[in-house]
Amino acid sequence: MLKALICLCLILLPVISVVGEKAPPGRWKRIRNLDRDYFVNIAKFAVDEHNRRSKNKLVFIRILEGREQMDTGQRDYFKIGVRNSEDWSEIYEASVFDKEHNNAPILEFFRKIR
Repeated sequence: MLKALICLCLILLPVISVVGEKAPPGRWKRIRNLDRDYFVNIAKFAVDEHNRRSKNKLVFIRILEGREQMDTGQRDYFKIGVRNSEDWSEIYEASVFDKEHNNAPILEFFRKIR
């Protein structure tokens, strides 16, 4: 009986670890639910911080694509749809690092794609 239980544990343990939602540390994982409040707030932060630094007037429209990386905090990479001051739609890419979700995100870069 004990032998069967040990075998069962050895079989199920790797399966359980593969099924988990989080990516291994350092690996990029595609964000499936881009409408989650956390991701929308981080993307809006990126646009606002870029506006503050560059004196632009970009307006957040939506997140087009996103990836996340877990390490000593969470790093999020987004392709963001924005509207500029002339009412043209543009696409930017941004990376934001949030160390341990301490509500002090850092904008690593924000650049125009097209």
